Amino acid sequence: MVPFMRTVVILSLVAACSDAPPPAPVSRVWPVLGTTMSAAAWGADTARIGRALDAARDTADRPGPATAVDSLRRDIRRRTGIAVAADDIQEGAALDRAARVLAGVTDSALLDIGGQFLWIGPRATRRTVGIADPANSLNALATVELRSGSVSTSSQAGGTVSVTVLAPSGVAADAWSTALLGLGCDSALALTPRLGAPHVSVVCADSVRVRWTPDLDGRVLVPKH
Repeated sequence: MVPFMRTVVILSLVAACSDAPPPAPVSRVWPVLGTTMSAAAWGADTARIGRALDAARDTADRPGPATAVDSLRRDIRRRTGIAVAADDIQEGAALDRAARVLAGVTDSALLDIGGQFLWIGPRATRRTVGIADPANSLNALATVELRSGSVSTSSQAGGTVSVTVLAPSGVAADAWSTALLGLGCDSALALTPRLGAPHVSVVCADSVRVRWTPDLDGRVLVPKH
């Protein structure tokens, strides 16, 4: 396993495709897995949403069925040769458990645990997520537009410094960002368009430049220095 650190990605914009201001969300913040989970949910029945958020909080530290997670880890090992430990993807799994509780109760919701985000709601909503520079978390290597699912960034010092993965689920984004960091940018960008399901998009930064998979053309912005 290549040592890495989870880079906090900064949610810089949540904007619906409408001129009307969005309604105020029902929000919760609670400690989980040694970090913090936050949730903001929108919908007409705020009392029901509040109960669902409390129920989502109760699932965060409660491990779910391991079958799907183990299958994903085996698939990643087969495709990359890299073993992703179950402990390395706890945050993504916790996001998915919370999302299952909120699905069908809220019109939309945004979940965040330790800098990994998961969006529940219409794809027409645009969310611009900043990819922090691991050498200086106040600077962004790039921003990427998240339209659905989850976004997770893993980083390390030197070589391939950052891999950001967009995937349909929290655990897939978490696991693939961990594994692809160990492959390096060239191999990660060559592999991901051939993966099939789950569909994975990648933004990869090394010491020279930031690159991404073709499906993200027009959705990644690299700041000028």
